[in-house]
Amino acid sequence: MTSAERLKSILQGKSVDRTPIAGWLHMPLVDRVIPEFVGATVQFTDENEWDFVKVMSNGHYMAEAYGADILFSTDPTQWSGTFRSYPVKSPRDLLTLPVLDKTNSALAREISVTAALVQHYQGKVPIVATLFTPLTWIQEMSSSTDPRLTREFMQRHKKALHRGLEALLSTQLNFLDGLLAAGIDGIFLASQFISGEVIGREEYHEFCRPYDQRILDYIKGRTWFNILHVHGNKRLLFDECLDYDVQAFNWEDAPYGVPDTQRSSIKAIRGLTDKIIIGGIDQHHDFSQEENNRDVIRARLQLQYQRAMQESGGNKFIFAPGCALPQDIPRDIFKLLKEVVGQSSRP
Repeated sequence: MTSAERLKSILQGKSVDRTPIAGWLHMPLVDRVIPEFVGATVQFTDENEWDFVKVMSNGHYMAEAYGADILFSTDPTQWSGTFRSYPVKSPRDLLTLPVLDKTNSALAREISVTAALVQHYQGKVPIVATLFTPLTWIQEMSSSTDPRLTREFMQRHKKALHRGLEALLSTQLNFLDGLLAAGIDGIFLASQFISGEVIGREEYHEFCRPYDQRILDYIKGRTWFNILHVHGNKRLLFDECLDYDVQAFNWEDAPYGVPDTQRSSIKAIRGLTDKIIIGGIDQHHDFSQEENNRDVIRARLQLQYQRAMQESGGNKFIFAPGCALPQDIPRDIFKLLKEVVGQSSRP
């Protein structure tokens, strides 16, 4: 089976030759250079036999598009660059945020990368473009990964925040026009505001859900493999997004050291949905071993795989990390995923 055939089969509830696997990795040394990024993505996909390509765009691409002054990382183990100036510094900036066209240089670059990957794989491996939810982009464009300023906007500057969200949504729909024309199979819609650690339920329904749904409505019937990435490792607000029109959920289902009462297990979410579940691996812990001993890591991954298969029932499941793979370990280690799946039996 090709990867696309494998995923389409599990969507239809049909049997497959093996459990699908996936992984994605930041590539800060090449992710802004089209041919190098495409080549590195193809190599990473092929050597690990991933069943879909989650295009690992530079995490700052929308901030870059809006004119942020960024010192991009030159460290292969560190994805995040250093912001010297943010596009959004105050509520006034939200009120005047422009709508960008898909011809913007940063957005056009991402569309070109995606188009090259679609052309390379010719439908055999699904290509999934990375988008962040509008509120997540507000955080990125005002304080990178720190939610405090965005929370201040939610609490004290609602009108300005809604204006900024509308502008960003329109920009993303323009961007999606380019991605859809390029031939994407779906999107990986990542939300960093879907945990009780950073947002309340009423705030979620005001500042997140309406904008998320408009993105999903826009691609309805035009893509077939869309993923919602529920970012975070505790107090996730799954009950607020279970009805999102996506084919799969991805999240950190087994974060090391997080109490069971605060995490969302595969078993718990499988009891609530029949959508594809993508997970099973704690990317921060399961690949970490002082001597990079493959046997030790393989045994750990084997246990995680068996647990995840049991919790999911082996049904509509993709064995993968809950977020980006670690950048500071030998990449040969990631090949263990296909070894584990190949050697394991179904429940």
